[in-house]
Amino acid sequence: MKYLTQLMVRMRLHRRRSRHLAIVATVAASLLVLLFFLFSPHESTGGLVSNPEHDCGWLPSFFCSPVRWFSPKPVSERPVVPYKAVNSGSSSTPLPNPHQDKIDFIQSTYNGARAKRLLLGHAYYDKIMKVIVEAKPMCKKLEKYKDGHILAIRMEYPNSGNVFTEKYLSQYLQLDESELSLMVDSHKFAHDNLPDSYPEGLYRGDGIVYVGGGRFNWLALLSVRSLRAQGCQLPVEVFVPTLEEFELELCSRIFPVMNVRCVLLPTALFGENLPYSKQFKFLGYQYKSLAIMLSSFENVLLLDSDNVPTYSPDHLFTKEPFISTGLIVWPDFWHRTTSPDYYTIAGCLVSKTKLHPAYNERAGEFIERETTGDVDWENILFHDRLGTIPDPSSESGQLMISKKTHMRALLLALYYNMYGPGYYYPLFSQGAHGEGDKETFLAATISTNKPYYQVAKFLDALGNIKDGNFNGNGMGQYDPVMDYEWNLEKDKLRKKLSGQEYEDAVAKLTSPKILFVHANFPKLDPWKLFLDQDTVNEKGERYRLYGLGMKVRAGTDFEQDQWNYMYLLLCDLELKIEHFKSIDRKALCLEIKAHRDWLVSTEDSLEKTQ
Repeated sequence: MKYLTQLMVRMRLHRRRSRHLAIVATVAASLLVLLFFLFSPHESTGGLVSNPEHDCGWLPSFFCSPVRWFSPKPVSERPVVPYKAVNSGSSSTPLPNPHQDKIDFIQSTYNGARAKRLLLGHAYYDKIMKVIVEAKPMCKKLEKYKDGHILAIRMEYPNSGNVFTEKYLSQYLQLDESELSLMVDSHKFAHDNLPDSYPEGLYRGDGIVYVGGGRFNWLALLSVRSLRAQGCQLPVEVFVPTLEEFELELCSRIFPVMNVRCVLLPTALFGENLPYSKQFKFLGYQYKSLAIMLSSFENVLLLDSDNVPTYSPDHLFTKEPFISTGLIVWPDFWHRTTSPDYYTIAGCLVSKTKLHPAYNERAGEFIERETTGDVDWENILFHDRLGTIPDPSSESGQLMISKKTHMRALLLALYYNMYGPGYYYPLFSQGAHGEGDKETFLAATISTNKPYYQVAKFLDALGNIKDGNFNGNGMGQYDPVMDYEWNLEKDKLRKKLSGQEYEDAVAKLTSPKILFVHANFPKLDPWKLFLDQDTVNEKGERYRLYGLGMKVRAGTDFEQDQWNYMYLLLCDLELKIEHFKSIDRKALCLEIKAHRDWLVSTEDSLEKTQ
């Protein structure tokens, strides 16, 4: 009996030791797997984007479930209901709202300080919209043209004898005395009653803003992926115009990992029992000015969703010219065609004694000039005169603005866009190419006597040669910090040198680089590019969209980067994006891979720096 007792004790001790060893071995193995995962390179399989199928971000899937099981569910404070569900049917048997999951998620994002800011914003924005409603022009839409729409002229082309003088610009859009008087009253009311400040706590910090929705959700994702791959740390807000376009997968699981927040535009704007915002039907061109106003940032870089930075724009917020001006605009290809009547309406005094600095698009510079009594004011370019909006016209695929210094200008631009299609777009462009919101921000800044900076380096037309013809596929816009510093250096050289000596010295300066590629036509939709034969023809011959000079101008093989990101997002991570839900993902990924591999194989054909 004693022997049996001793044997049983020994067996229990042995089992205990074995169990301890098994536990130690299991813990050690788990630690090894975790260390292997943490120290393995992520860029090739996801970079700064996690697979939304894994709720635990970068934790492996086999760790994810236990973490989810044992994590306590957060209890959200919900002091406000930012978007109310509306059910149809009887009260006893309400029909389920197909967007209820979206509504629940949107509500969950407004807690604590963010909820207070939402309520603060609702009250402030309603006062603004009240002014804009009451400032509605009381005349019919401006659509009377004497000689049809004006023909736009590119900056680098001769004017073909049509000099854009005051007389020439006055022969297109026609306003009678009554219309002009009513427009003056409308503008003055808006200008005088829109605030130049905002409630404390409504805005703070720097950030980047996009307008998404529909296919623009995909384009914004691709642009943000580029930002994060380049090391940009700025927070991002993507404004979605409608609940139908709000992608729950993208906004709740993909974007948050990238420090991006989706904002449903009606939620940010509309408040309970605040009626004025609801008196407008918003259209595409109005979304930009609304998104800037509604964003939580005090200083905003607005990017079109089809606009892709070639390197991080973080530095733009902390350096000249933004810190001293508060507004940066970029050039478009065209001469300005604004009607002289706009300046009467806005109360701008157009000088007959002073001129703007002379713009040279080929040299990329504005040069101060003195005027004398000998100037032929009748035949000079109207928009060369001080008090007008100077040439060139603006391209609004990117815009920087400080609300601290330019709040009234921003709100006046919103007023212009609210009444844009019927009134201000005809005044700004007279039917010329590119009519829309693009002139409203600089016009409002000049009307409110605020400073601004126009990037002097003229934009590049980016494209390729097909069948012997140039195809424009995008616009290259330059770094304003480099542009500012480059022109300061040229000013110093101009005071010491002239002629060929000056030209030789300028050639040795560091020229600005392309910072933004506005890939507006065609857009970077890999399947549509394939179907439309923009990247490959029926013979299997492939094309670069932006030619062979991008690596020199931007410092990177921009196209190869974009196709790498497309493959990462759609094929490696298999992210669920609504825009591609009806497309065979396998076929899509085969095409992305084929074009990506071809871009890699042709990298040696790109232009090299001298």
